[in-house]
Amino acid sequence: MPTVALSAVVGTAVFATLQQQSSFWLQFVVGAMSVLAAILTALQSTLRYQELAEKHRGAGAKYNALGREIELMRASPEINAEKVEDLRARIDSLAFESPHIPQAVHEHMQAEKVNQWGESGSQSKD
Repeated sequence: MPTVALSAVVGTAVFATLQQQSSFWLQFVVGAMSVLAAILTALQSTLRYQELAEKHRGAGAKYNALGREIELMRASPEINAEKVEDLRARIDSLAFESPHIPQAVHEHMQAEKVNQWGESGSQSKD
């Protein structure tokens, strides 16, 4: 989004400078904004934050579904080894296909005392 706005400003400024002879500093600023827009666009394309965020969202939804299934299993009077093994295999598969969470995020959550549900402080999920 910032690259779109910056590109629009640069485009407008370029058309404005074409119509009248402007000062060196205005031309310098327009050129610098143009280079900055190109750099931001390249970073946005290379880092693919939107794609990564979507992968994290999908993995979170799958983990939530597994969590609900575990709660249903706990409420059931009979839990057999086959169900547990199937659930373990699915958790392992999901862990393998999910995007990596950097160690810095884990350290931040630990420092802020954030639990696995995203709640901070002494709150608990019951």
